[in-house]
Amino acid sequence: MRTLDGVPLDGADLRWAIPTPGQPPTSVARPFLEFFAGSPLPEWDSFSRTIKIIRLRPQEILYDVGEDHPYIYLVRRGSMRVGFTDARGRDCLLAFCRPPDLLASVSAIVPQGLRRLAEMPTGIVKMRAAAGIGVTNSKASAVEATELERLDFHLMERLMARHASWAMAVYNAMVLHTLVKERRERDLLTMSPEERYRQFLRDHDDLIGVVPQKDIAGYLGVTPVGLSRIASRVRNGPADES
Repeated sequence: MRTLDGVPLDGADLRWAIPTPGQPPTSVARPFLEFFAGSPLPEWDSFSRTIKIIRLRPQEILYDVGEDHPYIYLVRRGSMRVGFTDARGRDCLLAFCRPPDLLASVSAIVPQGLRRLAEMPTGIVKMRAAAGIGVTNSKASAVEATELERLDFHLMERLMARHASWAMAVYNAMVLHTLVKERRERDLLTMSPEERYRQFLRDHDDLIGVVPQKDIAGYLGVTPVGLSRIASRVRNGPADES
């Protein structure tokens, strides 16, 4: 079943979102966004001229914490890791992104209305999460040789203000991002480390042997030694029933 970050798309055919090796770099952003919009996107021709193809070498950084980086990316080939370093210097991985995933630091692309609200003394506890918005709050780097399409969110925001279909495309993409985030939070709170590892094997089977073990451990919230023990149990023992 085709998924985006492990979330099923109920039979949707996204084969167009993965370019065929050896073919010229044809943009996949239009069919991707129109899939979310449910209709054609006005002014596409002018917007398409602003799309940039970004190619990264393994380990190369796309963006880091604290940058003014108002872009959304579509992963065309390869794979990316997204995370941050905690106060103790440990790498904490939030996600792996593969074709045809969307990739962005949400804090760097928040609309102007939310930025204005974040600057007001509202007393709303949830608004504390908006501290520091306007710049990236995570780091994205390539796991392997990777190709992405870069979309300028400032231009998309203007199109969203003019056209409902553009607003719907971005809204649906953000809802999917939220669903992925909620699922990850639920897994971390309710699953044992072994259950999370088994889930990783189901969702990211194509990353086994590509992603270093330390990155998988960081994603699962365990130490590399702990992951080695878990992997050994999964290979040699029965399923975790806890």
